[in-house]
Amino acid sequence: MDQQNTVLVIDDDLGFQGAVAELLRMEGYLVQTASDCSTGWNLITEKKPVVLVLDWNMPGSDGISLLRRMRSSPDPNHPYTIMVTARSDSEDVVRGIREGADDYLRKPFDNAELIARVGVGVRTRALERQLAEQIRKTTVLEMAGAVAHEIGNPLAAAKLLQLRIAQHHDVAGCPELGRELDLLSEELRRIEELVRKAQSIKTIRSVPYAGDLRIVDLHGGEKPAPQ
Repeated sequence: MDQQNTVLVIDDDLGFQGAVAELLRMEGYLVQTASDCSTGWNLITEKKPVVLVLDWNMPGSDGISLLRRMRSSPDPNHPYTIMVTARSDSEDVVRGIREGADDYLRKPFDNAELIARVGVGVRTRALERQLAEQIRKTTVLEMAGAVAHEIGNPLAAAKLLQLRIAQHHDVAGCPELGRELDLLSEELRRIEELVRKAQSIKTIRSVPYAGDLRIVDLHGGEKPAPQ
């Protein structure tokens, strides 16, 4: 299911719920429905809808209670929520927005207005995803540059120390030490190459590492050096 095109309608009035669902399906949205907040919450966590059309007045837990539950959830990716209700007082509008609704629509409303507002919700969440991804990429690039910069000085010092040890007169009489210095030189060369690659990253590409963890690919499709 395309979560970025999924709308959830929660309303205990089955006639209204069905009409709204059919209207949105005709507009190309994937629509889920629920008649109570408990079922609706399960669909929010399982289906991850991008937009929620939520009735205020329902038996048991009402729309405001669901808004509070979403706000207190550790998952920050809540659906864009359009509160629909017959309440007309401006105080109710303010309360709904304060509790976490993104938009407010009074019943009865024009179908075109609902379609337009759902479209705004879809575009808003899409822009937020793009912005979050851009921030993530910028942060990774800045981090890669900072790490490469900080590694540069101790790496240069390690290479200088390795060279001084290699030039010591006792090394010539100790073949084993010479081989170990050669291995050290190769490892330092590899570190230097990784620093260079980190400094030259322009686009972010991640690869699987362990379990669900992914890491930035520094090799850019190259076969990593043998361990």
